[in-house]
Amino acid sequence: MEPDVLENLERLQEVADEIDRLESRRQAAREERDRLQEALEGAQGELSRREERAHALDIERRKRELVIKEEKDRMARVKGRMGEVKTSREYQAVIAEIGSAKQNVTENEAVLAQELQDLEALTAQVAEARAQVEALQRDLAEASGVLDAVVAETEQGIADMKDRENRYLAQLPREVVDRYRLIRTRRGGLAVVEARAEACTACNMRIPPQAYIEVVRRTRVVQCPNCHRILVPPREEAPAG
Repeated sequence: MEPDVLENLERLQEVADEIDRLESRRQAAREERDRLQEALEGAQGELSRREERAHALDIERRKRELVIKEEKDRMARVKGRMGEVKTSREYQAVIAEIGSAKQNVTENEAVLAQELQDLEALTAQVAEARAQVEALQRDLAEASGVLDAVVAETEQGIADMKDRENRYLAQLPREVVDRYRLIRTRRGGLAVVEARAEACTACNMRIPPQAYIEVVRRTRVVQCPNCHRILVPPREEAPAG
C-alpha cells in the first residue's frame, strides 16, 4: 500500500503546485491592479491639492488686480482735483496722496508679477499632475482587464485541479492527509520533495542511510529529519530490489 500512498502524495504535490501557480498568477494580477489603484488615488489627491493652491493664488491675483485698479483710479481722481487747488498746503496734500497711490500701485504690481509667475508654474504643475492621473487611469483600466482575463483563464484550471486534489486526498489514509496538510501549511505549500544522493532536496539535510533506502524502496512514508517534509525517491531512479 505504501507505494500507492507515495505515488498519490507525489501527484498531490504536483496538483498543489499547479493550483499555487494558477493562484499566484491571479494574485500577481490583483496586486498590480491594487498598486495602480493606490497610485491613482495618490495622484488624484496631489492633483486636487495643486488645483486648490492654483485656485487660491488666482483669487489673490484677482484681488491684487482690483487693488491696483482702485489705486490707479484714485490717482486719476486726485490728479483731476489739481485744478481746484488754491493753496500750497492743499497742493502738498494732493501731491502726497498721488505719491501714496503711486507707491501702492508699484508695490502691488511687483507682488502681482510674482503671483503671476507662481501661478504660471502652478498651472504647469496642475497640467503635469492631470496627465499623470490620466495615464494611471489608462494603466488601471488595462490592469483591471488583465485581472479579469487571468481570473477567467484560470477559473476552470483551478476547479479541475481542486477536483483532482480531492480525489487524491480521498485515496490517502486520514493520518497521512493530516500530516500532509500540516507540513504544507508550515512549509510554504511544499510538503512532498525528492530525496537525492541521500539528502533532502528542499533543505539539503543528509538523510540516514537506512531511511534513504526506505525512501527509494517506497516501503513507508519517511520525513526529512530536519524540515519534516515527506520524502519520495528521485524520478529517474528505479526502486531498489
